[in-house]
Amino acid sequence: MEVMIVIGVFVIVAGMTFYFFSGLNKKEILEKDVAGVSAFIRDARMLAVTSKDSSVFGIHFENDKVVLFKGSSYVAGGPDQKVFTLSKAVYMSGYSLNLGVPDVVFSRFSGETANFGTVTFSLDDDSASITITILGTGVIQ
Repeated sequence: MEVMIVIGVFVIVAGMTFYFFSGLNKKEILEKDVAGVSAFIRDARMLAVTSKDSSVFGIHFENDKVVLFKGSSYVAGGPDQKVFTLSKAVYMSGYSLNLGVPDVVFSRFSGETANFGTVTFSLDDDSASITITILGTGVIQ
């Protein structure tokens, strides 16, 4: 009887430990994805500031991916695009950008944007979220 109780307690503790650490792992995935999106935003701004190919650059947000594009507007499948695909456990849960569209275009030389605001990414179980703030200067927080 004592052995059964010890095994039962062990199973409960092991289950709780697994649940706790699996939640941490998902939060790490969210943090990694948001870091990748942040890098994409910084890259797009830097390309615009350096006026690569005498062009502006921007970022297009979708629920499952972020696209770095060349030019003043996003065209699905257009040339010169880089795609960052979010992990299966992460999605873009919303955005509140000044112009109301999920595209942020950075001006040549200054890196400023007229479509500033916030973009939020969440875990699929909505247990955690991280918001990126894009300032009018193009700098992100």
